[in-house]
Amino acid sequence: MNSSDSSLHLTSHEWLLINRIIKAYDAQIIQCDKDRFTHYSLSHTKLIDFLNDEHDMYRTLIQFYKQIEEFQQINVEDRILLVKCNLTHLIHIHHVLRDNFIENPKIGLHMSQWISPSFHSQMSQARHCYDYFIKYPSVLKLALSSLIFTINLSRLSPKQSPLTLTDYKLIVQHQYYYITLLWKYLNATCGEKDAIKAVEILVFQYLRYQLLMEHMGDVIIHDTNPTEHNPLTKSVLCLM
Repeated sequence: MNSSDSSLHLTSHEWLLINRIIKAYDAQIIQCDKDRFTHYSLSHTKLIDFLNDEHDMYRTLIQFYKQIEEFQQINVEDRILLVKCNLTHLIHIHHVLRDNFIENPKIGLHMSQWISPSFHSQMSQARHCYDYFIKYPSVLKLALSSLIFTINLSRLSPKQSPLTLTDYKLIVQHQYYYITLLWKYLNATCGEKDAIKAVEILVFQYLRYQLLMEHMGDVIIHDTNPTEHNPLTKSVLCLM
């Protein structure tokens, strides 16, 4: 595909939409606590504490999605399913943007203790793949708006019911629109070669996190008491 193709040119309306998406995201990310790990202790902080502290990250990302008109057009039950299918895989992009691509070394100590050093190593490697976008953080913000509509890559835990969507065709339509918007933006900002690489990273890391979070989910079920989870965390992690 030639990046000079007129079909790849962003219209003025699309630029306005992109700017609105970025502005809506930025309004949420500034509300996130960047210093929570400074209060963590290896001897006292448990996995359940970390999971419940994620409530703030989940809440702000969901609030961002509520600002996306096409997401709000979808049946409310379908929106809930899309969040349950995708949020635990997309929250890592939210973390990267909140931390300005800098990984807090304390998380490695805690994750190694809560789950395993190998798990943390895999999570850290996955996270640093997003360093590819360090010069273009807006790409990740647009990726978040595109990937929430993902239904052909996402899936619920094997312990959950099969995915049944009421507004399937509408979701596919919105997914196509936002992926096309992301692709055009990538071509405009990075060029075709880097755009292809960027899409490869986004898709591969989505699938990678899906597997990692399945493993983490098994640990959560085994090592935590469901009654200790706050309601939003419990819902997002499909523990209810």
